[in-house]
Amino acid sequence: MSKGFQGKLPQPRAENTDRMYYLDNLRTFVIVMVVVMHTSIGYMAKPPEWWYVIDIKNNMLFDLLVMVVDVFIMPIMFLIAGYFALPVLIKKGTAEFWRSKFSRIVVPWVIGVLLFAPLITYVIPFSRMDIPPSYMSFWANFFQPPFFNQAHYWFLGVLAWFFALLTVVYHFSPSFCQRKTSPSSPSIGTFLFICLVPAIAFFVANLYFHSDEWVSVAYIAHIQPTRIGLYLCYFGLGVHAWRNLWFTKAGYNPEFGRWFFAFVVMLAIFTAYRIVFSDTTPLLLKAGHALVHSIFNLAATFGFMVLFRDFFNSDAYLWRRLSANSYTIYYINYFILLPIACLVQKLEAPVWIKFVSVSTLAVVLCYLVSEYIIGRVISISRKKPAQILDHSS
Repeated sequence: MSKGFQGKLPQPRAENTDRMYYLDNLRTFVIVMVVVMHTSIGYMAKPPEWWYVIDIKNNMLFDLLVMVVDVFIMPIMFLIAGYFALPVLIKKGTAEFWRSKFSRIVVPWVIGVLLFAPLITYVIPFSRMDIPPSYMSFWANFFQPPFFNQAHYWFLGVLAWFFALLTVVYHFSPSFCQRKTSPSSPSIGTFLFICLVPAIAFFVANLYFHSDEWVSVAYIAHIQPTRIGLYLCYFGLGVHAWRNLWFTKAGYNPEFGRWFFAFVVMLAIFTAYRIVFSDTTPLLLKAGHALVHSIFNLAATFGFMVLFRDFFNSDAYLWRRLSANSYTIYYINYFILLPIACLVQKLEAPVWIKFVSVSTLAVVLCYLVSEYIIGRVISISRKKPAQILDHSS
C-alpha cells in the first residue's frame, strides 16, 4: 500500500496512558446528575418554595434523592477543578490563565446573572399564576435583595473567586505551589482535617442560617453559608492532591473496596440520621448533622472516584462527546428542562413516568443542542477570523 493512500485512511487514536479519563467522565456524570437532581426537585413532596416548576405529582423518594445527591455533587466538581487549576496556572502564567478564565468563566457568569437568571426566575410566577406579571415589571424588581439570585450560575462565580484566591497564593508563594518530585500519600490527619474543618464551618454557619439557605453577598457571589467552607476545602484538596501526585500511577490511589464500602455505609448512616433527626434545631443535633454531612461527603467523593477509576476510565466516543459538551449542558440545562417541566406540570400521569421522561428528555436535548447547535456556531465563529487572515495575507 502506498504511503500517499495510507495517509488517507482513518488512523487509530493514540492512547494517552497518563490521562485520567475517569476524572473527565466523573465530572460529566456529575453534571448529568445535576440535571437529574434539578428534575427531581419539582417532584418532591416538600419542595423548596423558590423552586421554579412544582409538579402536581410528588413522592417522598424524590426528597431523599435530592437530600443525598445534593451533598456530594458540587464538592466533586470543586475538587476536580482544584486538581487541574494549578498546573494550568503554572504552565500558562497568570496573564494567559486569566485570559482563558475570563472568557470561559467570568463572562458567562456575568451574562448568566444579568440576562439569564431573571428569565429562569420568571418561571416561578409563570408556572404558578393564571395571569403572571409582565416580564418587564418582574425584571424591574428582580435585582432587589428579596428576589435576586444567580440561578445555577452561582457555581461559575464561586469558582472564579476560588481561582482568584489560588492566583494570589501562587503569586506570593510560587515555590509552595510547585509539584513535588516524589509522591506523598495522605495521612490520617489529612482525612481528619478534611472531615472536621468542613464540619465546623457547616456547624458555625448553621447557627445563623438554615442548612439549605441561599445568601447573596453584595451581588458578587451567591452562596449557601453552610456549604461554602466545604467547597473551599475540596477545591484546596484538589490542589493538594495535584501537588502530592495523588491519583497518578506512582502516587496515592484510593483503594476501591475500602472507599466504596465507606460510601455505602455512610449513605445509610446519613440517610437514617436525616430521617430520624429531621428537626436539627437542638445544638447537639446541628453538630451531628454537620459531622455526618462532612464524613458522608468525603466517603461519597472518594467512593465515586474509585468507581470511575476502576470501571469508567475510558475515552470511548460517547464519553468524549459528553465530556466536551458538559460545560454547555450545565449552562443551558434550565432552558431545556423548565419548559418541559411546565408542559407536563398539570398532566395526570404516574410520577415516575413523568420524572423519567422529563429527566431523560432534558439530558438528551441538552446534549443535542450543545453538540449540534451551540458547538457548531462556536466552531464557525472561530473559523471566520482565521479565514479573514488567510484572505488578507
